[in-house]
Amino acid sequence: MKLRNVVTGTLVLTVLFLAGCGGEGGEAKGNPIAIAEQFMDLYYHKGNVEEAKALATPETAEKIQAPGETAGDEISYILKEQSRDGKHSYALYQITIKKKEGEPVYKTTALFVDEVDGAWKITLVDEKTMPGPHQETTKG
Repeated sequence: MKLRNVVTGTLVLTVLFLAGCGGEGGEAKGNPIAIAEQFMDLYYHKGNVEEAKALATPETAEKIQAPGETAGDEISYILKEQSRDGKHSYALYQITIKKKEGEPVYKTTALFVDEVDGAWKITLVDEKTMPGPHQETTKG
């Protein structure tokens, strides 16, 4: 009877210990690409600059300004490239902005997402306006 209590107690302690470890291996929790997606949604779709800034480091947040798009513009984006190497991650988005009046605007936005103090944070936002539609390249 006592042996069963010892085994049960040991099992419970082991489960609690493993649950506390979380299996993260010291890495930040979450997915850096999910942070990039959240930033894109807040900044481009919702126009919520303050919440988008909260996903960035203070230095990067200072440089983020309100988007130049106006209400009624139709904005779409796709994740074109992504990479992750340890505590560093990168996401490249192609953006198309269909204006209510005038020609569409095409942009690319590169987001660098790094582990900072145990959390994934946007450390660089590099937005460029492109001269025309995004070109698909195929090798044939």
